[in-house]
Amino acid sequence: MERFLNIVRSNNMVQAVLCIGFGLFLMIYPSITIQGIIMLFGVAMALVGAASVVSYTRQRSARYHDMGVLMTGVFYLIVAFIAFVFPKAIASFFSVVLGLVLVLCAIVNFIRAIDLRKFGSSIWVAVLAVSVLVGIGGVLIVVNPFGASMTFVLVLGAVSIVNGAVDLFIEWYTRDSESKGGPMAKGHAV
Repeated sequence: MERFLNIVRSNNMVQAVLCIGFGLFLMIYPSITIQGIIMLFGVAMALVGAASVVSYTRQRSARYHDMGVLMTGVFYLIVAFIAFVFPKAIASFFSVVLGLVLVLCAIVNFIRAIDLRKFGSSIWVAVLAVSVLVGIGGVLIVVNPFGASMTFVLVLGAVSIVNGAVDLFIEWYTRDSESKGGPMAKGHAV
């Protein structure tokens, strides 16, 4: 069980660091929007698809002349075409997914805040406030996915940094509490 908890903790640490890194990237380069990312995704799919089609046509042996390679290449080219023709629709879909992920992060942080209340300190109030802000941001993104402007990107970056920082703080706080023989050491879980 302790090994499982260590895996979960290290996963939370990685997620927190990635959230902070993603947030910093968006704060430094706010002009990169979701549509730009979709276009880069389309370029990558076009390159992979073209490579598969070329690979299929260059195979001389019937043994390696597999229809699966051709079908995969054509599929990637279709995905690339859709990404280039409908980047706004795809971006709005990804915005909705991102908003839902933020709402889920807010729920997780809300539950963590309630669990942190058991430690007896007032840190749980700050975690609760951040979870509410992240949740509001997620709901706003779901409600208005086409509003992905530079302001949205900056707010998303800031929310991501705050969410990652709170996750790191929670990890530090619970580990510190465990080492001092707090509720975590007595069998309570956060």
